[in-house]
Amino acid sequence: MPLVPPLQSSDIFDISQQLLGRNPQPANGFQAASVPTTTGLGTRTGRLPTEVIASSTRKMVHWLVPEGPIVEMYINPQSIVTNHKKNITSQRTKGGFSLQYWGEDLTILNISGTTGTSGIEGINVLHDIYRNEQLAFDPYALFLAQKQQQETYAGDVFGIGSALSGSSAGEIGDTFVNSLIGASEEAFPQAAGQAPTLASLAFQVEMYWSGEVYRGYFTSFQVTESVQNLGMFDYQIGFTVTQKRGFRRNFLAWHRSAVYGPSNSNPDFGTPHSFGNLIDGNINAPRKTAQLDVIDQLESLGEEFASLFG
Repeated sequence: MPLVPPLQSSDIFDISQQLLGRNPQPANGFQAASVPTTTGLGTRTGRLPTEVIASSTRKMVHWLVPEGPIVEMYINPQSIVTNHKKNITSQRTKGGFSLQYWGEDLTILNISGTTGTSGIEGINVLHDIYRNEQLAFDPYALFLAQKQQQETYAGDVFGIGSALSGSSAGEIGDTFVNSLIGASEEAFPQAAGQAPTLASLAFQVEMYWSGEVYRGYFTSFQVTESVQNLGMFDYQIGFTVTQKRGFRRNFLAWHRSAVYGPSNSNPDFGTPHSFGNLIDGNINAPRKTAQLDVIDQLESLGEEFASLFG
């Protein structure tokens, strides 16, 4: 699972949105697809363009962990099950049922797949992503432990405290703490002095997938190894979503627009495809029809010529 730089979109619709200022391109980091112009009923009736230029770039799942890099998965999961649920409680009373609506519950993603030829090393990478808050908090925890040891004891048995004591250790510790909370102090002065915690690191994991960004936290990680698939490792990940950004559009050549009438597979007069340069029957249909008309005219002229001079 190599670390890769952010990919730029090659979709002409995205590029036009960026030029118009509706979807500015960031200097660094990933970017979700822009939300199209919508009516008052929301994105389900949005005016999505048809026959846009398709991109053959393979979309891969990326993970962004706090205080860490962006990790690209070696192979996409075999399935991503999205569980939406509304939090509604019911209570039986003498006059009937009393219902309380608490809004939408947190979305849960059940991600399962195999690491393929990456084997156990792929599992190790996923496990490090799963317990990222522990790995990111370890240096800070060691610093706090060393600082507490200096304040509590005059020395230690192994000489570690004396080796880290002095102005140099204090400067190193201050630099380390400033690197952790300095950015938040500059951007948000009200957050000055707030040190990172395990919870803050665990709740800020982001998953980038096909134009959408899911922020949340991991709840479970299961690995299956069996003799039937020797050398193959299957995994199941539970991910709870606290925030979702971005907008997902059609991505396969046979996808058709859902806002231009009911389903109709007629290549000339049916529902237009989402992409125009992948379906010959769609983008080339007028041109092929014109070619067929010319061929028919030539054949009819040939028959007339043959009947006259034959």
